[in-house]
Amino acid sequence: MKGAHSEHNVKPRGLRQRVIAVWQALAAIRQVRRSVTGKLMLIVLLTTAIALSVAGLALLFTDLRDNRESWARELATEASILSLSTAPALSFDDRAGAQRNLAALKARDSVLAAALYSSDGSRYADYVRRGETPAPPRIPAVPVGVRIDGEQVALLQPIVQNGERLGSIYIVAHYDRTGRVRAYLGILAIVMILSLGVALLASGWFQSALTGPMDSIAAVARQIVERRDYSLRATKTTGDEIGVVIDAFNSMLDEVQARTRALEDSNQALQEQITVRLAAENALRDSERSYRQISESLREADRRKDEFLATLAHELRNPLAPIRNAVAILGAPAATDGQRLSAREVIGRQVRHMALLLDDLLDLSRITRGQLELRKEYVDLGSILDVAVETARPLIDAKRHTLTVRALSVPVQLEADPLRLSQVIANLLTNAAKYTDPGGAIALSASVADTQLVVSVKDSGIGLSAAAIPRLFTMFSQVNSAVDRAEGGLGIGLALVKGLIALHGGTVEAASGGLGCGSEFIVRLPRAVLVQKNSTGEAIDPADAPRLRRHEKILVADDNRDSAITLAALLELAGYRVVTAFSGAQALEVGARERPDGALLDIGMPGMSGYEVARRIRLEAWGHNALLVALTGWGQDADKHKALAAGFDEHLTKPVDSAELERLLSSRLAKSPPQT
Repeated sequence: MKGAHSEHNVKPRGLRQRVIAVWQALAAIRQVRRSVTGKLMLIVLLTTAIALSVAGLALLFTDLRDNRESWARELATEASILSLSTAPALSFDDRAGAQRNLAALKARDSVLAAALYSSDGSRYADYVRRGETPAPPRIPAVPVGVRIDGEQVALLQPIVQNGERLGSIYIVAHYDRTGRVRAYLGILAIVMILSLGVALLASGWFQSALTGPMDSIAAVARQIVERRDYSLRATKTTGDEIGVVIDAFNSMLDEVQARTRALEDSNQALQEQITVRLAAENALRDSERSYRQISESLREADRRKDEFLATLAHELRNPLAPIRNAVAILGAPAATDGQRLSAREVIGRQVRHMALLLDDLLDLSRITRGQLELRKEYVDLGSILDVAVETARPLIDAKRHTLTVRALSVPVQLEADPLRLSQVIANLLTNAAKYTDPGGAIALSASVADTQLVVSVKDSGIGLSAAAIPRLFTMFSQVNSAVDRAEGGLGIGLALVKGLIALHGGTVEAASGGLGCGSEFIVRLPRAVLVQKNSTGEAIDPADAPRLRRHEKILVADDNRDSAITLAALLELAGYRVVTAFSGAQALEVGARERPDGALLDIGMPGMSGYEVARRIRLEAWGHNALLVALTGWGQDADKHKALAAGFDEHLTKPVDSAELERLLSSRLAKSPPQT
């Protein structure tokens, strides 16, 4: 009895100790930031809670999925039973029987509405629970089978009997997922509370074994901090992970010096990082300087572009002088026929000159990038010199200079861009006239030496200093002189001369005896520019081969009557039969009546553009093989692509050179079958 009594007394004491341990653990949790015991207890409880939550949620997800699939199968089974029971009603058109079969769904609370559809998709019979939306009058456009949307389940199942589809059954039901989740979460909460209570009791049993050694380490660490006595050591009482921690703690006291060295290394690494950061900041400042330099370069490029455009405008005005003189000659009553013929030739050359300059102005992007495209052709050197002299003559005469031209005694044919070469020589002559005092002398000469063509412009002007010559051919370079300030100019003429000569493969150089001694500019073109001669002494040009003149019919359409009539006259002189139209609609009418072999269409006609006329012509039988040529004042690449896309074969920019147009028509019409 005594032993039993003693045992009975021990149990209450053990239970009391457990309760005290749990209370201490709970107190430690309240001071979790200062207590390892509290941290361990919190970890146990959080781990248990997380594990239970994850497991419970996984089970909830699995249960919901399985329950939903089971619920869907049950609904499909019920639909199959209804299909079998309603098939006779559909077969014998028993609408009342079908209605009774559907009314049986009232016994199932989850069914909200149902409908039986005939084979044509119309609603044959239906059932709807009070307060719910009935099934649609026509069979819904949903796939066959079960479709779950939230808590609403819809099922569409065909009714088939003996391989014949009699109709379809459609059921809408309510799947109470929220209620099932609520019930499951209530059970999960009860399980978690019980599990956390068990975990809390179990953690109290192991508290002394886990936290006792940690308290020992904490006491030693506290003494070391207070007394700076690194000879103290913590007592190792276990051989588990806590014992390993105690060994590591004791070893740490022996490694203070090593830690100091590690700290120094860390400081050095930090200093290196600071150095790298400073280098990065320097690089950033360099980038900012580069950005400012680029910005300055862009602004400078923009300024150069504006000045270059101004210079181009100046160059466009240069041909107006000979044109104006030629017009005066044509209007003079005393002018002879020869003078009038010569005046018309001058106007023709200068108009071509201005047209090409306008093409370059429209293609400004290539000019500013230094991507000028040379238009090479076979040309006589004498004609180039004549055009240049005509351009510079007004300024030369205005300053009363004497111009001497010493050309070659025999004609010299070149394969070059006549506009650009005449522009080069005209610029040199203009510069010579500008920088020579009134009444001076200018000499223009041409010669062939060492298989090179050499053209020289020499004047008796103000001359050049030795320091100014190297900078002459750079963009916007100007000579600092009173004459230069008086004459003005943007300083790109010689830079253009150098660039144009370089495109021809040649060079240009300047020479002067000094200030007041005049200057000389020498252009050297390579042998490749000189055209070889055939056995008769004529220049070989495949484009000049004899051609057979064909008298095809051409349609000319332009709302500018003068332009259309004069172009038609030129074509008639070349032997073509020509019909004219002055609008897009008239061009289609004349084309359908005359069935021409080719058409020259102005793009900017009112009412119907040339693009639309070309598209409509291509739809006509006679227009399938007709040659269509676009005539327009717009000459950029985008305009050419647009014309070709509309059905044009060629794109020509106004004003059109008559010889070029005749070559184009002759070569293209020779390849096309005549219209019948």
